[in-house]
Amino acid sequence: MNKALQRELKLFFLIPKNIYLPISIFGIIFVIFLVLDLDNSLNYASSFIASFITIFIISENSFKDDHNNGYLEQKLSEGGISDIFLYLLAKWITNVFFVFIPIAIISLIFQGHEISIELFGTYVIMLSTLYFFFNLGSAISLKRNNSLNALLIIPLLIPFIILVKGIFVDGQLEPNFWFLFAYFVFASSFIFYTILQVLRIQSR
Repeated sequence: MNKALQRELKLFFLIPKNIYLPISIFGIIFVIFLVLDLDNSLNYASSFIASFITIFIISENSFKDDHNNGYLEQKLSEGGISDIFLYLLAKWITNVFFVFIPIAIISLIFQGHEISIELFGTYVIMLSTLYFFFNLGSAISLKRNNSLNALLIIPLLIPFIILVKGIFVDGQLEPNFWFLFAYFVFASSFIFYTILQVLRIQSR
């Protein structure tokens, strides 16, 4: 695990766009909504849309470079599924600390929410769930047009969007959180496993 995480951290910090791109995209989209001076009730929509697009864009090429340079194929031949599992886990951990947490803090501040541990954790769970779904689309689209990414995940995320609205707009954290958490568990288990198997097939 240490080697996989060290590699992802090096890739993140050695490639400048990995550092500035996610927050820049989020910031630009969010500022556009602020300039439009929409109703305060739409603060949730603006931050969610900005988060949604940001995670979508950074997930587009999650595996493309590693596939093109033969890294994924090498990992499968040397360590098999276990190495790919650690590879995916390291990618997620890196994004949690350097992308999702900053986005969650910025979003909650501009939504006017008091940054409680509950809301902060919920936002990170929301972003992580989006990340897993978008990565599934990215894995499937590895040898095809990346537009399949959006077509694949958007219908699956409709109930998810309703749950998130219930938490951040309607203020119904308690009943909706556990459904959102169940969505996260589904994404971090079944979707994660599906990504792993898809990458195995794509790297043959």
